[in-house]
Amino acid sequence: MSVYWLLALLPFLGGLALTALEARNAVTEHLIRRLGRVAEGVVTDHTASREGTYAALHPVVRWTDAEGAEHEYAIPGTTGAHRLAEGTRVRVRHLPGAPESVSLDSPERYRTALLGLCLGVLLWVGTLTAVLFRMATLLHPF
Repeated sequence: MSVYWLLALLPFLGGLALTALEARNAVTEHLIRRLGRVAEGVVTDHTASREGTYAALHPVVRWTDAEGAEHEYAIPGTTGAHRLAEGTRVRVRHLPGAPESVSLDSPERYRTALLGLCLGVLLWVGTLTAVLFRMATLLHPF
């Protein structure tokens, strides 16, 4: 086995990892869309965190659920959070009894998860196809 076979292992495993991660995100977003409740909220602040190698800004949203309890959480994974100024009214979705599952009522995260899922599948299937094709040409030269 040469080093080229080990190099093929990297995109294959990377594709599998990306597929698993984005499948989990897509299922979570689907459940929140299907079972979640919609509430009106207000952006009260922004908080910064480090995601990877760059700083990310997350809006902090306060909302009241159907039972009348008030909650305030930072919503991670929100792109364009800097465009949501303090005092902006937003719609949020959360699972009943789990206010920490809050996300903005936008199809953006679901679309991003599906795109990542497709790219991950394309990566590992493409690598597997290339390796199988190479093995076939080595075993039976034309």
